[in-house]
Amino acid sequence: MNKLWFRRALAVAGFIGASAGVLSAYTYKTALPGTVNYVEGQASISGRALDVRQNGNTVVQPNQMLSTGNGKAEMLLSPGVLVRTGDHTDVRMVSTGLVDPTIEVVHGSAMVEVDQKLKDARVSVLENGATATLLKQGLYRFDSDQGRAQVLDGKMAVAANGESKELGKGKEVALNGEPLKAVKFDRKAQQDDLYKWSKVRSDYLAQANASTAQYIYAGSGPFWGSGWYWNPYFTSWSWLPGDGLFYSPFGYAFYSPSYFAYAPYSFGYGYGGGYARGFRGGIGRTAGVGSPGIGVLRQRAINAGGFHGSAGFSGLRGGGRH
Repeated sequence: MNKLWFRRALAVAGFIGASAGVLSAYTYKTALPGTVNYVEGQASISGRALDVRQNGNTVVQPNQMLSTGNGKAEMLLSPGVLVRTGDHTDVRMVSTGLVDPTIEVVHGSAMVEVDQKLKDARVSVLENGATATLLKQGLYRFDSDQGRAQVLDGKMAVAANGESKELGKGKEVALNGEPLKAVKFDRKAQQDDLYKWSKVRSDYLAQANASTAQYIYAGSGPFWGSGWYWNPYFTSWSWLPGDGLFYSPFGYAFYSPSYFAYAPYSFGYGYGGGYARGFRGGIGRTAGVGSPGIGVLRQRAINAGGFHGSAGFSGLRGGGRH
């Protein structure tokens, strides 16, 4: 009995020590604008090939080009704003400013998702000599080869050749050197492969957001306000609002930790990296179906003799402040 108690005491000490070490190492790290969050298929930065092992660790610097062949890529901008590129697309990083990131769609198609638009923040997209400024939360598409910019949801201002035009939901403008003219387009017709892939990725990040918010809400991780937070289960950065609840243009919810008590769903995770969703059975506990909750995973790590990166959330990296 004494030996068993001693081994368990060592396990608890090892878990706490390892967790503290990992948390202290990641306390002040966050994702910068230009961070490549996900790669699928062929992608490169200025000719240097990317692979999945670089997801979340590689930053596209100013004047570098994020390019895809038969593949797609997701790149973070300011918190709550990201760009996704389609096949055979080149996107140049112009500026990595936190409140005014700017990209240029040089070739191919890109979609920008804006889940939160801060009042003083600017997000700009260059295409064919024009500058598009995204004014509201929404979903925006840029097709350089066709010379057009579209507002699937939200509002943007486009400036070119000394004139400017504001576009609302369901409007597009041709960027071909002609006078700017906002015209209607069929939004459903734009639900192609890039749109569907972007929707799947938005859903995935919302799942990562929910698990991260739950973890922080339970008092198990640091929180420094709105920003990108690393979730080791999803191997991805996800956005956490500083307060309240926001929805992506695809309809997926992004919770702040302070708001998570009101979330209708909770997430539990299995060892294979999947997830199960169940109704919350009360504040502070998880009713996930078929998967252990965070407390169970932590206890299993303790019983196993120490902390393991695949069995706990101590690898969360806080964002929002430096």
